Amino acid sequence: MARDLRLFYLFRLLATSYLWVPIFIPFKQSRGLSFLEIMILGGIYSAVVIVCEIPTGAFADRIGRRTSMMAGALTMALSCLIAYGSHGMAGFAVSEALAAVSMSLCSGADSAYLFDLLDGHGVAHEYGRRESTASAWHQAGSALAYAAGGALAELDLGLPYLATALVALAAFATAATMADDRPVGAPPARRAGAAPSAGGAWRSWSAHMRQALADVAGNGRLAWMIGYSAVAFVLLRATEYLYQPLLKSHHLSYVEIGLVFAAVYLVAAFVAHRGWALRQRIGDEPLLWCMLGGLALSFVLLAEVRGPWVLMLLGVQAIANGLYSPLVKPLINREIPDSGRRATVLSVESIVRRAAMGVFAPIAGLYGAHSAMQLCGVVGLGGMAVLAAVTLRRVTWRGAPTP
Repeated sequence: MARDLRLFYLFRLLATSYLWVPIFIPFKQSRGLSFLEIMILGGIYSAVVIVCEIPTGAFADRIGRRTSMMAGALTMALSCLIAYGSHGMAGFAVSEALAAVSMSLCSGADSAYLFDLLDGHGVAHEYGRRESTASAWHQAGSALAYAAGGALAELDLGLPYLATALVALAAFATAATMADDRPVGAPPARRAGAAPSAGGAWRSWSAHMRQALADVAGNGRLAWMIGYSAVAFVLLRATEYLYQPLLKSHHLSYVEIGLVFAAVYLVAAFVAHRGWALRQRIGDEPLLWCMLGGLALSFVLLAEVRGPWVLMLLGVQAIANGLYSPLVKPLINREIPDSGRRATVLSVESIVRRAAMGVFAPIAGLYGAHSAMQLCGVVGLGGMAVLAAVTLRRVTWRGAPTP
């Protein structure tokens, strides 16, 4: 198990090390796109995720989580190459669609792989701590990638895309060396020479997806956690679009922007690494409200302050970013009753948060970067109010101990 854990952490580091994140807005603007068009692309990304998430989650559950992760890494490499060669909305739309498919193939599958790896060795109770470590590796990989991406952008704005394609290929190679996971709840093997029935396969997959949706609908706390994840995700995802114009307005170079991104994600990596300890010391419920409240207020203030205060508020958002996965993922995983549908249920959660981002992104594009900061604050505070109202109606936790 130790070897597979190390390889899993390395995959988490590589799979989302997107060197283009600190510069993708100026890159796309250099290829003729407006800020509104860039935000529309964000909406396209979310729409494709919504279409692909449950089928790819079922694919991971039925065929293998490692296989899904490998396919996701290869798809990201192709997405980056297409983006590098694009000079208009159509090419970037194809690139965004492929990036969304890549994310769908990896999202849920990686967490399910980790959970079942631990469960298979009788240590599922370590999932929360291991997820914190994996999230720290992810954040650290992002920090290194963003610093390198800013430096490469000074030479050529397209180079971070080429470098990301190479990193994605390294993620594929890493996943290929991990232990092949045996799908939980897979149908029994067919007789040798027997041809599969297309209709039977579709009915089997459809039933699997309906059962996953029923798991969510039948568990109030699971549904609440998915709603919470959606609100927090919109605010955290918005930072990728809003930091670049914010930092450019302070006259930072691409190298400096990359370094600021890197610093933010190093803070996030440290918090992610300490996520399990924070949960044990402070408790899940206070952390949930503090994280979302801090995010919402930081956006309200970012629209108004200048100077060192900006960096302090970015630090608040970095803390929330680092805490998000170690806090939210274990709480969602705890509520899933059947591990054979784990990746599919996690895909349902991803659909909900991506749908929220798909609605938010074009609206933010119409508002413009500065006004979108205030919009994020409104979304965060409004989401907190709705979640608090639902909580008052006594949505309860399952009785299982926190993983």
